[in-house]
Amino acid sequence: MSQENKAMSAVFMTVLFGFAGFSLPYPVFGPMFLKPELGFLDPSVPEQYRTILLGVAMALYPIGQFIGAPWLGRLSDKVGRKPVLMASLFGAASGYIVVAIGVANANLPMVLIGRFVSGLCEGNMAIAQSIASDISKPENKVRNFGLITVAINVGWIIGPLMGGFFSDPSIHPSFNVSWPFFFAAGMYGFNLLVVAVILHIPEYARRRGRASDDEAVPTRSVWATLTDPVLLPGYAVSFFSYVAIYLFFCFFGVYLVQNYDVTSSFLGMCSAIISIPLILAGLTVERAQRPMGLRGVAILGHLLLATGLVTFVLPEGLVWIFVPMCLAAFGIAWCEVTTSLFISNGAGAHEQGQALGIYRSVHVLAEAAAVLMGGVLAGLNSDLPFIVGSVASLICVVGILGWVKSRSAEPAGAKATASAS
Repeated sequence: MSQENKAMSAVFMTVLFGFAGFSLPYPVFGPMFLKPELGFLDPSVPEQYRTILLGVAMALYPIGQFIGAPWLGRLSDKVGRKPVLMASLFGAASGYIVVAIGVANANLPMVLIGRFVSGLCEGNMAIAQSIASDISKPENKVRNFGLITVAINVGWIIGPLMGGFFSDPSIHPSFNVSWPFFFAAGMYGFNLLVVAVILHIPEYARRRGRASDDEAVPTRSVWATLTDPVLLPGYAVSFFSYVAIYLFFCFFGVYLVQNYDVTSSFLGMCSAIISIPLILAGLTVERAQRPMGLRGVAILGHLLLATGLVTFVLPEGLVWIFVPMCLAAFGIAWCEVTTSLFISNGAGAHEQGQALGIYRSVHVLAEAAAVLMGGVLAGLNSDLPFIVGSVASLICVVGILGWVKSRSAEPAGAKATASAS
């Protein structure tokens, strides 16, 4: 196995374990805050305050990510990917231990502090993408970023399943709502061990990922990287792309409950079904890029997402919703891969961490905007989140078509690869 493939295997495992650990507690938060019999909040706390506290606890993690991701990425550009990745994993694990102790002792401030610390330290996604960029050759960079998307989606599948398992005392008497948080901390700890033992970044990649003192490459501020005329269009497209993605992910279950009164088990089945096209798309993006180019894949991905969103609200029965759901899911994976590559290809080799850290912050900001906007829209009409999401996806298509900065939208090696094929 080549040095690149060994490093990429470690990156894949890091992202998989990281996202499984991140998503593992998610099935627990709703019942923990809203059900008085679980004892986390005092039974006298009214329901409207419970939902507010739940929202705060959920929001603190992405707020921490929004603040921390660019700076962790910037630090990895200066001192190296592996040490910063290990430090971020240690911090995330420590934050989850604080959350777990807070849950076990019904201590709300500890839970809130732990959530924020975990989010602040959870920079593994941006750093993993930076490592993939450092080790990749132009002809296989799309494949490597596609594998990261596969790892994310697999982690999102197994994490909530494990969280539900470890919080259910009917499975084992010792299981309770604190177990998923302790187990999530253990997942991050195992992730840290994987990085320490397995991840060996080749020397050429270390040189590429960090500007040396004798290179005349200035260290730009986060703001300068964000407003770079090559990168700014990519960040704008990424924002609207993730607004569309999260309007689908966060509200397809709400729509089905509002219109069909489905059960949680049916929603779990839906999540399992759409994971199939998500993974397939991540595995096929490299092959699709050869004839179409990266920009063509991005346009097709956003068109599939827009089509899936707008047609999701058309079927009269539950049977036919799976076709638009799978269309949207396939498009989502291609959108995730291509938007991250737009940023990576447009940034200098010496600032991959900072540029992709900002990309992660844009992702989190779009998620917050989608959740807030979608909640209002779903209250007015259950179809509106999907219509607005489709419009956001089409805005991305227009933005990509009008993008004249070919250096960021199409890597130098991609055209050569396409013509060679």
